[in-house]
Amino acid sequence: MKSIKIEFDWQFNILGIENYKKPGPRDAYFNFIRSNHSSMDGDIVESGIFRGSSLIATALLLKDLKSPKKIYGYDSFSGFPPIYDQNDQIETFSLLHDQGRITEEHFKAVTLNYDLKNFLGNTTTNVEKISSSSDFSDTSKSLLLKKIKLLDLDNIILVEGNFSDTMLSNSGPEKIFACMIDCDLYHSYLTTYNFVWPKLLKNGFVYLDEYFSLKFPGARMATDKFLEKKSCSFQMYKNSDTDLYERWFIIKTD
Repeated sequence: MKSIKIEFDWQFNILGIENYKKPGPRDAYFNFIRSNHSSMDGDIVESGIFRGSSLIATALLLKDLKSPKKIYGYDSFSGFPPIYDQNDQIETFSLLHDQGRITEEHFKAVTLNYDLKNFLGNTTTNVEKISSSSDFSDTSKSLLLKKIKLLDLDNIILVEGNFSDTMLSNSGPEKIFACMIDCDLYHSYLTTYNFVWPKLLKNGFVYLDEYFSLKFPGARMATDKFLEKKSCSFQMYKNSDTDLYERWFIIKTD
């Protein structure tokens, strides 16, 4: 099939790509890129790309903007790592609630999420199985590459492997302008922070996909720990009054 240009919402839907042209949960991320791509150096990092929905959307947006920036996509393409931290277990939500680090509304939503999964027959509450995508082992790198080729995208750099092996200080982009962290687990978040932060420019942007999560408490635990002594502006927004989910992002200020 020859390369195509995406013009309609149904094309985004059938290809499994987030439509960055209409309102959505990552508005702050896409709007930051739109507003700052020409005034700031550096490239973009996405940590945890699964099937490439937001990765490809970001690459398409950069093309629309005629930006020379690249997006580096980090993923093992083999699912979750075999070892989980205690901070990733669902009991951690109770700890966060007791410490006042998540709201009552958030905790009730977590509990209801598990109750509904149990009602539907998913009786396991282990972190490996709680996601609707299971452990993400059904990622298809070959299909992702086919989509990249179909859309004629030459601004994506895929980095395959465990983060501990691929997120090294002497690899990847020299400077980072924006980052999306969408890797769910405690150690994956910490590894990403340790890799990205020294390269992240002042006023650089980090979008956190799971800081408000009903399934992955490790993302909040890792973020709170890492940011304890960092200079940054930590912000929350919602797309509308009816949007339950809080959307969180970081602006580096030092």
